[in-house]
Amino acid sequence: MTGLWYEITAETPPALVEVVSAIMRDSAPGGLAIEEPVDLLGPEEGYEVRIDEPVALRIYLPASELGAVLTQRLREDLEDFTDVELTARPIYEKDWAVSWREFFGPVIAGRLAIVPSWVEFEPKPDQLIVQLDPGQAFGTGHHETTRLCLAALDEAVSPGAHICDVGTGSGILSIAAVVLGAGRVDAFEIDPIAADVARANCEANNTGNRVTVRGSFPTESVPKCDLTIVNVSARADIDLAGPLAASLKTGGRLIASGFLIGDRDEVVAAFTQQGLRLTGERQEHEWTLIELVAN
Repeated sequence: MTGLWYEITAETPPALVEVVSAIMRDSAPGGLAIEEPVDLLGPEEGYEVRIDEPVALRIYLPASELGAVLTQRLREDLEDFTDVELTARPIYEKDWAVSWREFFGPVIAGRLAIVPSWVEFEPKPDQLIVQLDPGQAFGTGHHETTRLCLAALDEAVSPGAHICDVGTGSGILSIAAVVLGAGRVDAFEIDPIAADVARANCEANNTGNRVTVRGSFPTESVPKCDLTIVNVSARADIDLAGPLAASLKTGGRLIASGFLIGDRDEVVAAFTQQGLRLTGERQEHEWTLIELVAN
C-alpha cells in the first residue's frame, strides 16, 4: 500500500449536485467522482437510479498539511449548505484505484453500450460498444447528462463528420462519436489527468487515430466542425458560448448539457446571443440538454 489520502464525501440532494460539485472541484487536485444511488439489476442489465436519494460527491485529498488546509476550506465553503453531509475517511492509494469498480455496470444509451473494461458483456447484434476505464476522470455513462449526450450523439453524428468534444473527461463522448461514424474528433480537456485517461481509453477502443486530445478549449487553430458537444456545467457553457458558437461551420450543430433544468433559460440565452438557434431539448430527472444550429 502506498500513499495515504483522505476520501471526502458530500452526501448531496440532487438539486444541489451542480453547485456543490463546482465547490468541491476547486479543492480537488485529483478530480471529482459523482456516485448516484443505484440498484444493480444484473451483470448485463445495467442499473436503476434511485432518483430522490442523495448523491455522493467524492474527492481525494493528500494526508498532509495541504490536505488539511483544503479540507478546512471546503468545510467553510459548504457550511451554508445545511442539507449536505460532509464526511472524511483515510484510504490508501492502491485501494482507491480499484475499490470503486464494483459500483459500475454497463449503461445502454440508444445503440451504444458503455461497458466498464473489467466487466464481461455480450452485446446484442445491433449494439455498438464503448469500453471504458474512467480512472479519475468524469464520464462513465452513469450520470444523467452523459446519458443525454450519448442519446443525442446517436441521432446527430453523420458519417465522416468532424466533431469537437469540449470537456472530454474520460473520452466517452469522443469514442462514442467515432463508433457512430465520425471521421475526426478534436477533444478538449484542461485537466491533464483526465486528458491522459481520455487518450488511454481512445487507444483501448482503437479510436486514437481519429481522436486528438488537446489540453485547452477550442481556438481558431482548430478547423470549424460539423458538430460540437459540451457537457461541463452551466457556468462553463455560458462562459464558453462565444468560442463554442465560433467552432461551428454554417449549419453546424451544438449539443450542450451539464446543467440543471433551472439553469436552462440562462444557458439558452447565452447561445442564442451568439447567433445560434434552438432546435431541440431533452431532459432526464432534473438535468437537461439543448440542441442548437448555427445559422
